[in-house]
Amino acid sequence: MLAAATALYFGVLRSPAKPPPVASSATTRASSSPSPSPSPTLGPNGHIGTRAEDPQALTIAQLYPRSFRAGKATVVRTATNIGRDCTSEVNGVSLQNAVSSGGCDQVVRATYLSAKQGEMGTIGVLNLTSAAAAKAAATTAGSGSFIAQLAARRGPTSRIGQGQGIEQALAKGHYLILIWAEYTSLHKPKTTAQRNDLAQFVTELVDNTANVSLTSRMLNGTP
Repeated sequence: MLAAATALYFGVLRSPAKPPPVASSATTRASSSPSPSPSPTLGPNGHIGTRAEDPQALTIAQLYPRSFRAGKATVVRTATNIGRDCTSEVNGVSLQNAVSSGGCDQVVRATYLSAKQGEMGTIGVLNLTSAAAAKAAATTAGSGSFIAQLAARRGPTSRIGQGQGIEQALAKGHYLILIWAEYTSLHKPKTTAQRNDLAQFVTELVDNTANVSLTSRMLNGTP
């Protein structure tokens, strides 16, 4: 699987978005496998160091397949959304300020369900002006600052955000990727093993969705 070229991971056990969550002392990090590297002449961010170098807008079709396989489980997309008011689609003043000052002009979200694993998550890609802006915004992710969960109209993911889970953030070129994951049971992940399971789900979600298209942009200049 492709992994993020430049990643800043933060995993904080937290409550749902409403009311604003309070982080506990438990944290987790997603694993990351080796990633392909762009040509040395392009620099570490390849063709996606800035939006000026990479002007083609993001689309749902580019980023989010309808489903993918993760081990023996099928993970299905249940909701999508695309918008330009980035501050309204993230939670937390610090993150809102960071994406605003970073010139975010587009946010594309999707929610996925792994019924077999009993896990669900929302992933969002935000289009900022530069890699520096994306890295700065990623560092603001934390207690109360994460992607706004995108609920489906029906089914288990209609309740996403009502339980407790983990959030993670990474920067890839001028893109900020934010992920929220929780159990469909809405139960708090109480053990290290449970938190690691959710972190693995996050890794599989990123590697099989947004990271595929963004890596192609980075290496080839096209989605």
